[in-house]
Amino acid sequence: MVAFMILLFLVLIVAPLVHVLVDRSPARRTRHRVVELWLLWWVGGSGALGVLAGLQHIGPFAPEIADGIGFAHSPFQWEVGWADIAVGTIGFLSIWNRGSFLTAAVIALSILYLGDAIGHIMQLIAHGNMAPGNVWTIPTDILQPLVAIALLIAYRRTPRTP
Repeated sequence: MVAFMILLFLVLIVAPLVHVLVDRSPARRTRHRVVELWLLWWVGGSGALGVLAGLQHIGPFAPEIADGIGFAHSPFQWEVGWADIAVGTIGFLSIWNRGSFLTAAVIALSILYLGDAIGHIMQLIAHGNMAPGNVWTIPTDILQPLVAIALLIAYRRTPRTP
């Protein structure tokens, strides 16, 4: 679980950096284009990784995933897995469907992950749940939506330059 969180942030930081460096778009390295690439990687990359997380919750190793979070394996894990897959798919598809679809992806990602963060914090405080999968997801569940929201606002407010 900890390795997955580290992989998540490596993808979400290294991939847009590389993309900005190798970008061949006529608008490359303009503020709007740089923000756009970061936003697409952040939301689309989070989406792809959300689908992978969802598959872990519904797959054959679901009991081990639940143990790593400090939860009992239950039918609710199946539902959380499908919610991760749904929101992840929306985020991934926003790579091609920008406009209001991108805004919807950021809203869905924010509701799901900030809600998850609240649940993990409640587990930590109320039940002393120090399982790595519970504690290590708190920063990612908070940072992912906050960064996505900030990038979306910057993207919408940054003028396109030729």
